[in-house]
Amino acid sequence: MKSVLVTGSDGFLGRHISRDLSRHGFNVLAKRRLMGRKPKRDTWDEFPASDYLVHLAGLTFVPASWENPTEFIQSNSVSTSHALNFCRRNNAKMIFLSTYLYSSKLRTPIKETDEIDPANPYALSKLLGEQLCSFYAKQFGVEVIVLRPFNVFGSGQSSRFLIPSIISQALKGDEISVLDIRPARDYIFIEDLLDAVHRSITSDLHFGIINVGTGIASTVEQLIISLADVIGRKLRISSSNQERFGEINSTQADISQAKLLLQWQPKWSLSQGLREVWNESQEHKV
Repeated sequence: MKSVLVTGSDGFLGRHISRDLSRHGFNVLAKRRLMGRKPKRDTWDEFPASDYLVHLAGLTFVPASWENPTEFIQSNSVSTSHALNFCRRNNAKMIFLSTYLYSSKLRTPIKETDEIDPANPYALSKLLGEQLCSFYAKQFGVEVIVLRPFNVFGSGQSSRFLIPSIISQALKGDEISVLDIRPARDYIFIEDLLDAVHRSITSDLHFGIINVGTGIASTVEQLIISLADVIGRKLRISSSNQERFGEINSTQADISQAKLLLQWQPKWSLSQGLREVWNESQEHKV
């Protein structure tokens, strides 16, 4: 049985990925976020050898990255360096979960080769992680696949994020309050990301940087209308028309590389994913 070490296994993505890989027959070595009093190098030295590593550990919330940019950059880049050293020592293949790194000036859909211009400290920390991945792949022969998920959503996600926040409001009433209805995002359901991770692990690809999205962008207004259709009642939208600092107006992935290199394509529409999350939320409603 092949083994997979999953760092950050207690996070939103980590819980789903660990469950999915176990379902696929892997021996999953789940490790919580790399925190504690021990130096990170000592922590990594204690991890058991594995065939694969899915690296998720790190700080993730974009607004918080503006408050503590140094902490984000240091924590995320150093942990990625330790992860790559672990793979080098154990001849393990690494799957690195990155993020949206592209310039806000680009026309959509966005290709992996388009201009890079991180919009926030979190994205910058991920870019540094990608550069480490490229260096280790070139200089040390470490097998690495970098996935750039667009806007992932699914059950168990923190209410700090947009879709859980909207669903939480819809559970309480018919009025949905948001900052801005205009930004458009490429929303990818968690099950489709899980499929991309599994295909990355089992592929023969030694190195690659791959977008993971649907190729469809939906505004915040369209998102709320889609949720209203799912739950079967009208939702009133209240917007303060407040643009976030560093906001990107539209994200939309070109997923031709994922189709070519991983034989992957999304199976879930936005509405189907919203229905799954809504039904799950209904079941856990107090």
